[in-house]
Amino acid sequence: MSTRKRILAALAIVVVVGGAYFWLFGVQTMSALMVRYTYRKVPEASKVPVALSDTDVSKVAHSRVSYFGYEFELPWDDVDDQKSKTVGQIRLTAFRSGNALWFSVFPPKDLINEVMKTANLDSQRLQQIYGAEALASDYNFHLAMLETTPAQITPFISKKQAISSAILLLIKTMSMPPADSGIFSIHTSSFEGFQFGSTDRRPYKITDELYSKDGGIDVIFFQKKDGRAPAISQPEINRVIQSIRKVSAVASDKL
Repeated sequence: MSTRKRILAALAIVVVVGGAYFWLFGVQTMSALMVRYTYRKVPEASKVPVALSDTDVSKVAHSRVSYFGYEFELPWDDVDDQKSKTVGQIRLTAFRSGNALWFSVFPPKDLINEVMKTANLDSQRLQQIYGAEALASDYNFHLAMLETTPAQITPFISKKQAISSAILLLIKTMSMPPADSGIFSIHTSSFEGFQFGSTDRRPYKITDELYSKDGGIDVIFFQKKDGRAPAISQPEINRVIQSIRKVSAVASDKL
């Protein structure tokens, strides 16, 4: 799990511990007021996943690579081997254009297990708060988190809903990668997940978080914003994401 998610899990404890206080003094009203003032200048808090509009896949596949038990295709042929490196379960591939690709993996239910461990909650207690469906996988929990918005927390919801939604909203706003241009749902033959950011605005990075029963993958596309390097297109991102496959053998470097 990334450092930002560990920090978020720790911060969630504050809300859990404070829940008893709010329970006695009007959880719904206090939560609604807190949300109104805390997130009024955080537009990302109100964003929810929407369908990715550009699903075209680049027809140019220059190479196939394999890392950490997964293989996928790169639609670029200018890999800079001297600047590329592997550290633990992270592979950073540099390109001579100045762009770069981050590829890392994590085990199943990594997010859920980290939240339970840090907040000192067992699975039964967490299930009482969010339900069995939300805890069936990291994808389900992440989806529930991303679909939570400040507008959902009002004085008219139950105390349980107020506390659980406040926790999810806290984790959402502090763990979510930059997504000024939107959050998008991703579906492939092997994964479900989310993309944070659109290629339309040429952001510094676009993050794709993918989930399957075997575990999860973070794929981050880095590009220079000044225009000197070629912009990364959505079809190129789709080529990488749609081509990711689990391999049975232990991953090597390039195939």
